[in-house]
Amino acid sequence: MKYQQNPLRAARCIAHVQAALHDAWLLAATEGATPEEREFCAHRAASLVLSHLYPNETPGFFEAQFAWIASRVSLSNARLASIEDLGTRVAQAIINRSLRDGAGRTWPIRDRPKDFPGIWQAAYPLYSVNPTEAYAGEWRTWLKPNPQRYQPPTAPRPGSEQHRRETLEVLHAVRNLTAKEREAAELWHLEAGSVTPAGVWMLHAINLLLRSQLPNNAFEAATAVLTATAIAMEDSFIACWRIKFRDWSERPITAIRRDLDPGFTTPLVTPGFPGYVSGHATLSGATSTVLSHFWPTETSALSAMADEAAVSRLWGGIHFRSDNDEGLKVGRVVGAEVVAAL
Repeated sequence: MKYQQNPLRAARCIAHVQAALHDAWLLAATEGATPEEREFCAHRAASLVLSHLYPNETPGFFEAQFAWIASRVSLSNARLASIEDLGTRVAQAIINRSLRDGAGRTWPIRDRPKDFPGIWQAAYPLYSVNPTEAYAGEWRTWLKPNPQRYQPPTAPRPGSEQHRRETLEVLHAVRNLTAKEREAAELWHLEAGSVTPAGVWMLHAINLLLRSQLPNNAFEAATAVLTATAIAMEDSFIACWRIKFRDWSERPITAIRRDLDPGFTTPLVTPGFPGYVSGHATLSGATSTVLSHFWPTETSALSAMADEAAVSRLWGGIHFRSDNDEGLKVGRVVGAEVVAAL
């Protein structure tokens, strides 16, 4: 929240930090480190990656946190230095990855495709001409996507019966919004400057961990869950953005103002990038799938949570139903790929 990151950037940072924690723990284990030493190694890696990702944080803040942790570890100076070196090596590898994952590219407006019916347009109230993170679909993924991964059909276009039906559905939903639906739409809005969808799902994962009877190796168990969750979140966002900038589909407010009601406004601020497929739906589908693997008795509740996150975007007037339904499908496929890799 402090750095006003958009949801994709937040998910990317979470994934890099969790990967550092996870990989440092594993590397230390292969070196015969004790559980205490492995945890120390993981903290070292995470502190360095955080310092890299948030260079404007108070100088020495993350280093001071690490020093406090080091002071509580009962190791000889030589062993401390050895384990610290392992964590530093992992951190450097993760930092090097972050410098080469494609997230530094900026999008030139000349890459916008030629106009076609239903192409995404800058919309009220932001009127953003440059779409947010247009190259995110080309960022490096943590897992190699299955070449047979489900690909949604092209977004419904103006003139089709499906587009007409879905446009009317959004208009009707916004005009007849219940208090409960409005509350859900606002609860799930989570744009830049908020905890973001990735933050909400990570908090939910942490709450599930806290409610669980963790084994003696609680740090290892928690790191495995949170790393799988974080990777699913970033990889699902990448998959989502690849589709968004494959189809460049318009938002409901554009269609409704053009075809039905020139004065139409939405309960939520329409984001400045194409609609199909929904990022909230995709990330929620992926994350709920991963968490259901670890907590199978929570599958129904997690699936319902993802469904609400998706449909809340329709209630907010910023997504068509197909944006949400197809986003959930894509996300659940990505989540299943992460589970298969565990």
